[in-house]
Amino acid sequence: MALRIFPEDELVLDLLADMSGQVTESVRLLSELIGSPEVDVATLDAIRECEARSTDLYFSVMTTVRSTFVIPVPRQDVYVLGHWLNKAAEELLAVAEAHVAHGLTRPPSYATDQLGVIVRMSELTTRAMRDLAGLQGLDDYWYEMLRLGKQAERIHQLHMAHLLEHHKAIPALRRQQAVQRFVEAARALVRVSTEVGRIVVAES
Repeated sequence: MALRIFPEDELVLDLLADMSGQVTESVRLLSELIGSPEVDVATLDAIRECEARSTDLYFSVMTTVRSTFVIPVPRQDVYVLGHWLNKAAEELLAVAEAHVAHGLTRPPSYATDQLGVIVRMSELTTRAMRDLAGLQGLDDYWYEMLRLGKQAERIHQLHMAHLLEHHKAIPALRRQQAVQRFVEAARALVRVSTEVGRIVVAES
């Protein structure tokens, strides 16, 4: 890494980690929502609050980037990381809204499998955001996220096949909206790890 003359302000990394934490909390709430036998509007509102906090944190990230003299990560990279973290929160909210809007109940086990993958991805990402200052252990993070991303894609394919086999056209289309946004949340987190890998290569 290049020699830095001025001390770095790591607040931006804490904010990025907090954004990832909102993804983790969204997954927890989404698990409650899809496991409920009835439409759970209160939990949907809580997921909306998570997404709103993610957006507020993203705004704080950008404010910090503009007002801080030296930060541990290039400013344009911070923007990209924040964008994909916020995108993951948006996609999880879209899953919740599709479930409530269409009254989707009793999803197959693929939904909970996908939730398990995404929560693991978000936990790893939270730690990785705080480790960006020293760039330690991020190779392992990138590799594990690559593996989890492939797992998410496999679950998505199986879930889609299940929909086509067990539902008529219109119900399948309604459920497909939620299933697609599920995998988009996972893809957004993979994009975060891809950006981290690029930063590690550029700064090493």
